[in-house]
Amino acid sequence: MSAQVLDCKLVAQSISEQCKKEADALKAKGIVPKLGIFRVGEKGPDLSYEKGATKSMNEAGIEVEVFALPAEVSQEEYIEKFKAVNADPAIHGILAFRPLDNIDENVAIGENISPLKDVDACTSANMGKLVINDPTGLYPCTASAIMEVIDYYGEQIKAVARPKFGPNPLAKPEQDADVCCGLDVCIINNSNVIGKPVSMMLTNRFASVSIVHHLTHPEIKNEYTQKADVVICAVPFKDSVTADMIKEGAVVIDAAVIREKAFDADGQPIMNEKTGKQKIVTLGCCAADVEEKASWKTPVPGVGAITSAILAKNLIKACKLQNNIQ
Repeated sequence: MSAQVLDCKLVAQSISEQCKKEADALKAKGIVPKLGIFRVGEKGPDLSYEKGATKSMNEAGIEVEVFALPAEVSQEEYIEKFKAVNADPAIHGILAFRPLDNIDENVAIGENISPLKDVDACTSANMGKLVINDPTGLYPCTASAIMEVIDYYGEQIKAVARPKFGPNPLAKPEQDADVCCGLDVCIINNSNVIGKPVSMMLTNRFASVSIVHHLTHPEIKNEYTQKADVVICAVPFKDSVTADMIKEGAVVIDAAVIREKAFDADGQPIMNEKTGKQKIVTLGCCAADVEEKASWKTPVPGVGAITSAILAKNLIKACKLQNNIQ
């Protein structure tokens, strides 16, 4: 068996197209959806993320304003500017780049951002709404991206997970129609941006969920992963999820982002001709043999391609909430 691809680009495109339709409808009402990006200094990863996020927002019909502060900005100056942007009714969502040097981000961002503008879902208010399944909450982008993959490929996942059981006699028809209902999922991650929120999203939709992580004893971990219909993994080490950890035909969603310098077969650095610097490759946490045992698997990079589209989706939702639009 060779795993079929869960094409994340198609998922991202579908979300972006829907966001564009909703943004156009808002503009027809005189409301222009707008994201504010807070950046301190000129760090390479921040500039790269800013470029990608701006491109995704523009494709979705969303305006972007960047608030670039000097690297030596004080916490007091940062908070003063942040509060002003947070109070601006023309800004519907704020994306603040972290980590911040010499600034307590829990205070500077966490205590000063409105939950209604928290499109990156870093506040306890939105995490609390997730736990109680409050539809007005804004949820973490990577976790939401994983759920979008599951929904987009729902029929394929149900075909893998349901054959031996068939319809659930305990569920209402509309519940049983949900791909997540009764799905056995194991998450290899317990972070606030992936493991915990994904587990809540799945539980809220009646999946059966187990969580392990890279510190779980291997024998215990394998007991859970080997029986799961879907394995969602985001471990910070390459090749840490292997074929012996999953059952034959499982669906695997690799949400890890591991960046390494690129070398050729002789061990020589592969250089980027445009920049003159060594190329960086993005890896997941699954070993190559996983693709020979899984029935469906996300590529790498894959889930990351959806996160910017989710940011746009959260921004549109935030804009509607702030303007009392259903």
